Amino acid sequence: MIERTKSATATIVVVEDEMGARATLCGILEDAGYEVIGLERGSEALEAIRSSAFDIIITDIRLPDVGGREILELAKEINPDAAVIMMTGYASVETAVDAVNQGAYAYFVKPVDPDEIKTTIANALRHQRLLQENKRLVDSLQRSNKLLFEANEELMQATQAKSEFLAHMSHELRTPLNVIIGFSELLLDEVPGKINEEQRRCLNDVLGGGNNLLNLINDILDLSKIESGKMELSLRNFSLSGVIEALRSVMLPILTPRDQSLDVELEEGLPQVYADKAKVRQVLLNLLSNSTKFTPDGGRLKIEAAREDERCRVSVIDNGIGIKPENQEKIFEEFCQIESPLTEEKGGTGLGLAIARQIVERHGGRIWVDSDYGQGSRFNFTLPLAKTD
Repeated sequence: MIERTKSATATIVVVEDEMGARATLCGILEDAGYEVIGLERGSEALEAIRSSAFDIIITDIRLPDVGGREILELAKEINPDAAVIMMTGYASVETAVDAVNQGAYAYFVKPVDPDEIKTTIANALRHQRLLQENKRLVDSLQRSNKLLFEANEELMQATQAKSEFLAHMSHELRTPLNVIIGFSELLLDEVPGKINEEQRRCLNDVLGGGNNLLNLINDILDLSKIESGKMELSLRNFSLSGVIEALRSVMLPILTPRDQSLDVELEEGLPQVYADKAKVRQVLLNLLSNSTKFTPDGGRLKIEAAREDERCRVSVIDNGIGIKPENQEKIFEEFCQIESPLTEEKGGTGLGLAIARQIVERHGGRIWVDSDYGQGSRFNFTLPLAKTD
């Protein structure tokens, strides 16, 4: 027979074949504010478990028809978070302990102490709430991870499409631009005929603008290749000293008109590096070009290279205007151009340092800057040392 009290905070099913003990326990729990369903037989408990919502089951382990273990098994199948508390006589303590090992929340030896059972129920309900909150958090985290994964996939696809578009656009623009630059040079060389000074100034403006645009297109093309994974590295062992010395000649026409100097200091016995020679040259050229742009006339530039653990650290140093602390990470972002007294004079695409970072990271190295604003900058990057057979 089912005995049900009025609705309360939690539902407790009490299964006890002894009517007096059942009535006493149900009364204790009802007074504590719980909804209580009192049942005499195990078969009634199985039916109630299948058809009614419940939070806790308190059952005698030995009943006339269905045992407490069967009730435990079905309760956990229907509601895994439910707490099942076993009651037993002295003769079946070991059986109750076995039930706890199989998933019962606790067991009591009859007669049950009212305060102890109420404390156990309160702890069981608290445990349930923690389990439910943990499950909610796990589900929320899984949903968030799924959304993040999907958003990341969309972002990667968008980035891939952007890179492919930029690469295609760059190729399409380079051909007519090279024609413009080529004919401007022919006209300046007076191959078709004489030109006056005003025409020369206009042609120089066209040529300068064309070259600046070509540099921008080349930088965008390089960056799009890196981002789309189409930039291949030709890795081999080589000496940095040869690359650095060759850059002296490349930089000389840029440094000389501004009375800037370039020094080189390489560690004695510096090992070779394992990298793409052309790409390392491009990184150094980007860093040197950046340094000369933001160093006043008469300034000093320097290249240092030294072994650092299992890597080679290369530094490009200048005594220019420096970089504010809040901009020292930002400068490696694409199209970033930091305001400075020299920026408008020197121009730039804002891609040189972003490309340098991508190339260095593709080599497994890192790039960073140390700078005191107003006192110059030191750009550093690392490369793996040469592989030995």
